[in-house]
Amino acid sequence: MALIRHDELDSDAVAYRVFGVTRDKKAWRAADIIGDGLRRKDWDRTEIAWRAASRGYYAEQAGLVAAATLAAHTEDAPFRFSLALATADEARHADAFYQYARAIGGDVEPDAQETMEPLDEMLLSLPHMGRALVHTILEGLAADEFILFGEIFAGDPLGRLYEAVRTDEIQHIAIGLNYLSRVSATPAGAELWREHGQQWHDLGFDVTALDSIAKSCGRLTGRDPEKVRAWFVRRHRARLRAAGLSFLEGGEGK
Repeated sequence: MALIRHDELDSDAVAYRVFGVTRDKKAWRAADIIGDGLRRKDWDRTEIAWRAASRGYYAEQAGLVAAATLAAHTEDAPFRFSLALATADEARHADAFYQYARAIGGDVEPDAQETMEPLDEMLLSLPHMGRALVHTILEGLAADEFILFGEIFAGDPLGRLYEAVRTDEIQHIAIGLNYLSRVSATPAGAELWREHGQQWHDLGFDVTALDSIAKSCGRLTGRDPEKVRAWFVRRHRARLRAAGLSFLEGGEGK
């Protein structure tokens, strides 16, 4: 992949500002958040927290690979530079959940890798624009899920980890939506969008297993799972509309 001319990095003012936010932010350390604040082993949500962190390790690793692959295969300078920083974020996230899982359970749950492998394989099987869209959808739904996880694990370091990770994910969503908005407005991108956008969108939404997530979060927060699911869908649609991509609404209703 060719190197990109220097004058293309800030050719779009908004895209360059999106990059700058990620570039200039202050990093956080998982060890500082976890510290010695783990709850007693008899905490009724210890196993749930361990399983969530274990899945988080593999989910964030899948995000790392997707971001790195997208960065390597784009000729859009601000997108490439932004994704390079997002890749480092995803590595920090995966390691944070790894540290927590080991601290609370002695190791990462063995079955978590098998659960997350299909997600990784699906992301890598998509063409570039499709991968960018699905990766952004997954980042968005994860950021919303982390709001509920912050409540579910309130008072535990895992809750604070989710809050820190979510701050980064919000920036990643902005990176993806900004790129998708710009590339889908080009003649070549618009044609791909018309042909495949709905299919990519529905695939990305379906792979999230939103029904299962809504049931689990509903049970743990005492909310109606259908209302939890509807909340996820509303926020997802709002993100697309804000980026001018509101026509991509389909699979979330299945």
